Amino acid sequence: MIIEFSVGNFLSFKDIKSLNIEATSITDFKDRVFSVGPHKLLRSAVLYGANSSGKSNFLKAMSIMKRIVMTSAEKSSVSKNDVVPFLLNPITEKEPSHFEVIFLINGKRYRYGFEIDSIAIKAEWLFVLENKKEKILFLREGDGISITDEFKEGDGLEEKTRDNALFLSIVDQFNGQISGEILKWFNNWATISGLSHEDYRGVTFSLLEKKESKSKLLSFLKDLDLGFDELKLKKE
Repeated sequence: MIIEFSVGNFLSFKDIKSLNIEATSITDFKDRVFSVGPHKLLRSAVLYGANSSGKSNFLKAMSIMKRIVMTSAEKSSVSKNDVVPFLLNPITEKEPSHFEVIFLINGKRYRYGFEIDSIAIKAEWLFVLENKKEKILFLREGDGISITDEFKEGDGLEEKTRDNALFLSIVDQFNGQISGEILKWFNNWATISGLSHEDYRGVTFSLLEKKESKSKLLSFLKDLDLGFDELKLKKE
């Protein structure tokens, strides 16, 4: 369960921008809020703005972070990282991009992030919230990786971590329990943009072929009042 996502110095984002879905203390629209332990979260959120204001790039940043985490351990020592910094500034174009996500696994709150350029991981961190206080599990700065007692699964793997690889992903390769749970969470983190829908055509067509799902889709489209009340699928 995601709580917050942040990105900075990536594509059109110069400064760090965050999306937080924690509910405020406002009591209106209670049906749009749900609880996970002590956390009250919104069921949905809306990104809105003018054309070319960064909405698509924000979703793309989520996908890029997931891809980096899921493929980091598989790359060779000469592989390039798939990141593009904010290029309209001579300073930021030489600095790393920033990615961070706060999420829940079995009711436990983690905060994980990293700073990365095309060549190397410049920083990486993992925190867990216990008794309302964040505890460091590991912290990577420059060439050094510091591990706490709560993350013993990473012991001895510091030297096995390449400059361009995430420490979290390497620990998962050696069957770390916490890292494994986090990698599983990333694997299940789905980011779908309506502007990049080509890969989901098959899903849409299969839903239209099923009577139950087709009726639900049709009901949804009728509520949008688009001017038509029937859908037909024709294969060629």
